[in-house]
Amino acid sequence: MQKRQIENILYAGVVGDALGVPVEFAKRDSYYINSMTAGGTWEQPAGSWSDDTSFTLPLMENLTAGGDYEQLMKKFENYMFHNEYTPDNLAFGIGHSCAKAVRNWSVNHYSALECGDPSVYANGNGALMRLAPLAIHLADEPDLQKRLQATYEYTCLTHRHPRAIVGSYIYLEILHGLLNGYALRSVLDRLPDQLNQALQNRPDELAELPKYDEVFQNNFGMTLRKEIKSTGYVVDSLLASVWCVLNSTSIDNAIILAVNLGDDTDTIASLTATISSCENLKDSVKAEWKNQLRNPELLASIIVPFAKKEASRALV
Repeated sequence: MQKRQIENILYAGVVGDALGVPVEFAKRDSYYINSMTAGGTWEQPAGSWSDDTSFTLPLMENLTAGGDYEQLMKKFENYMFHNEYTPDNLAFGIGHSCAKAVRNWSVNHYSALECGDPSVYANGNGALMRLAPLAIHLADEPDLQKRLQATYEYTCLTHRHPRAIVGSYIYLEILHGLLNGYALRSVLDRLPDQLNQALQNRPDELAELPKYDEVFQNNFGMTLRKEIKSTGYVVDSLLASVWCVLNSTSIDNAIILAVNLGDDTDTIASLTATISSCENLKDSVKAEWKNQLRNPELLASIIVPFAKKEASRALV
């Protein structure tokens, strides 16, 4: 991948996040969003991004520096307790499972890989929302088991239930396929067999794979909008994001479709933007939206070095 393509993917995710922030938790069809707006749910300026991006930036920074999991958790702590990695020096909207994991590391002194909540009630999308840089980092890793193991560990930092872990597998393997030149429909067709085989020695995870069956159906893209759930539940979020990409012709169009689904708008729009930009590597998110993002200096200071390193590494 080229540096520019990597930057496009990451900025698209931030744009989706920021477009969704003002209408997070709003009821579907009670509004229509196609531009950056201020106020709304969190009363933030236009272009403000949420915890989705604020958890993604430390991961990017850590991968660039070759840091370990403990160092990454320290960065998460700096975000949650010290307002680093934020658009305006204010952390807002941090999900329950992510907040609990950071407290487990910072206050309860758990080891990083034991911080995630293993409960069945902790199957939100808080791991999915930050993992795009990992997919880029693993784009040229040919060994599926190595990719799954890395995905498992990075997910466990905040979410340890097998359902959330499998959601991360599916999401990152979708991105992996797209980054390696496959169309989304082709990736979805091949992925169930690949994961069924790869998870034979991970029975708890294998048992959760059917929860995601719907996304692999050939006619999933034809699902009616009213049947698409846009909650923060990891299964709903992943399915909604894939559906938006299947029903769009551009990154911008996909983001608008996602933002207007209601409920967990910022995360679903961010995931959608990421998937769409990985499928459309020659496309880029609307420049007007990107230029309205808050704290562009911070974004560039982390995104640009990460993209430069990953692009140069891919050439080795």
